[in-house]
Amino acid sequence: MEYGMRKLAILMMASLLSASSHGALTEGVLMGVNFWGEGFIPKASWNDELQQMAKSGVKTIRTSLFPNTVDFIIQASQHGIGSVVIVYPFLGSTAKPKGGWEKYALLELNPQEFTAAIEPLLDKLEAAGVRLAAFELGNEINAANGDLSDPGSGRELKLADLNNANDPEGRAVAAGYRNYVRIVAALKDLRDRSKINQHTPIISFGWGGKHPGTDVNFHASIAFWHQEGMDKLVDGYGYHVYPSDDLNRPIAARIDSLEKGVFSACRLGGKPCWITEWGFGTSESCPAVDATRAKLVQAMRSAFQHFAHQGLLAALIWYDWAISPGKSDTWAIFRCGAITEAGKLALSPM
Repeated sequence: MEYGMRKLAILMMASLLSASSHGALTEGVLMGVNFWGEGFIPKASWNDELQQMAKSGVKTIRTSLFPNTVDFIIQASQHGIGSVVIVYPFLGSTAKPKGGWEKYALLELNPQEFTAAIEPLLDKLEAAGVRLAAFELGNEINAANGDLSDPGSGRELKLADLNNANDPEGRAVAAGYRNYVRIVAALKDLRDRSKINQHTPIISFGWGGKHPGTDVNFHASIAFWHQEGMDKLVDGYGYHVYPSDDLNRPIAARIDSLEKGVFSACRLGGKPCWITEWGFGTSESCPAVDATRAKLVQAMRSAFQHFAHQGLLAALIWYDWAISPGKSDTWAIFRCGAITEAGKLALSPM
């Protein structure tokens, strides 16, 4: 009997250790969809839109957190839909954008101004009892970062460039990155003082797009943040994946591409990847023509599953939900009054 109890205890401990080291597998990958249409539909229609999402199986949306979107996030919560909120580091800033509405120099942003702007929004969510799915601090840092030269030298900066005090382009980006870490710390301080969202994950800037001038390498950015201690502040790294739409591309090739382009960097940083945008486009016709896209989604799910089993994939959030009035959108999965087959696959548990 004593031997049997010891053996049971050992097995239970092994199981716990395995669950700890493979959190994404045991806890499940967060599945969701991007939704940015609240600004294009009347507030009176928000409830109908959210009811349709809930009916279609949406459990999580990714949407921006602004003063005019807080009420939508609250309503989503009331429908059982959680939100990964994009918290922009320039909120409250007196700095001027460098082109485009979100393109600011990270070095010019002030953590105190950020805190003053974001705290009331978080307080309102807290008062409404909203438990968020995650905080994502910014969107597509490499495309939006005003510290990157345009056109500049046109090269792709590596870690050695960011650490080179004699490289003016690398030095500017490094200084902005260090300031970004301070803003992450400010968000974490607000998060830690929350009663409801004290343990809500904080995700780094979603990585995607391409800077038109001098760019910066994703792996180099993760390595730089790692040496600056950001791993102590965040729970994952955001990344955007828009894969090949070649139906004949082998799953092994898709896995290899994801490993080299995305997940090897997350291994380096020691945190899982959150794929906060991914998807395929298709025809906008009605009825929806979606069979090819559904096959592509299934292929990519098989590739992503490889990383889920390793505990490296924490979230898959499709881009995006529905076509907004007057906007062209080949990625939407809610078409012609119903969710498409590709959409059902994109949202189904992994």
